[in-house]
Amino acid sequence: MVDSERRGDPVAIGFHCTACGKCCNSPPLMSMDELFRHADRFVGALSLRRVRPPLAGTRHMVDGHLVEVTADDVAAFAALARRQGHPLPNGDVLMIATQAIDYPSRGRCPALADDGRCTIHASRPSTCAMVPLDAWVPDRLQAVSLAAKRRGGEHDIGADCVSVVSSGSWPADVIPLVRASEVAEPGYAAALARRRDDEARDKAVWGDAVCRLLMPELLGPARGIASIPFAGYRTLPLVPVLAVLADGGSEARARCLDYIAAQRRLIAASIDAALARRRADDKPMTAQLRQCDAALSALGQRLMSCLVCDV
Repeated sequence: MVDSERRGDPVAIGFHCTACGKCCNSPPLMSMDELFRHADRFVGALSLRRVRPPLAGTRHMVDGHLVEVTADDVAAFAALARRQGHPLPNGDVLMIATQAIDYPSRGRCPALADDGRCTIHASRPSTCAMVPLDAWVPDRLQAVSLAAKRRGGEHDIGADCVSVVSSGSWPADVIPLVRASEVAEPGYAAALARRRDDEARDKAVWGDAVCRLLMPELLGPARGIASIPFAGYRTLPLVPVLAVLADGGSEARARCLDYIAAQRRLIAASIDAALARRRADDKPMTAQLRQCDAALSALGQRLMSCLVCDV
């Protein structure tokens, strides 16, 4: 048993942004309102991920500090899952969210400028504002999640900006992000709460309805729950979300039609740029974008007929 474990020292995690760009190397998860706001910049998609609940008694070592999952942590996760997710028959939780997608070969967020700065920082997505925290991890377990991000691996970024520090000895350029088992920095705590609120709002506005539409397929024998990953996301065209939102009346349908038009222009430009790059590894994303465009076109035609009937 290490000294810090015997003393029961709480884990303290510091954060210092080094502008390495690792958290901006792909498009982010975004709420539907954020996708509407940035319709000309981000191609939107429906995103599915499975989340496994924590088990009480599970032990994690964070640089010699023991973090054990408690019944309170399990209850905290259950509360998050009720607000933000959808229960699956096997005990896992389904995350249904919206996100931006782009060619992985570009290796950057579409909002990142050539000088490495965010071009939409003032109105950046709530996901970006809370980095490196995780909206699905209870506050007391954020230290475990952050330590995994620091280590890196198949699905983590290997971030040098995250460090375990001794309580009371914070370097001047390090933000005391997690301390005494809670998110200690007020700005990041607020950003984390904002992202959780965004996910809860999307769940209430369209997520529950989309879940009901998708569940027969997700539970069916063709692909089933196993096709939904724990790490990474399964992405689908955004059409089910837009179809649900468009049912809100003529103004909602008009907003969705404007969004569809902007998305189809953006998709066409993205595909044209990819064809000019002539990269073989761009082909899967080109096929996915063409599928999205076809689905958006079909939905747009249907919504246009409904809009004509409203006049």
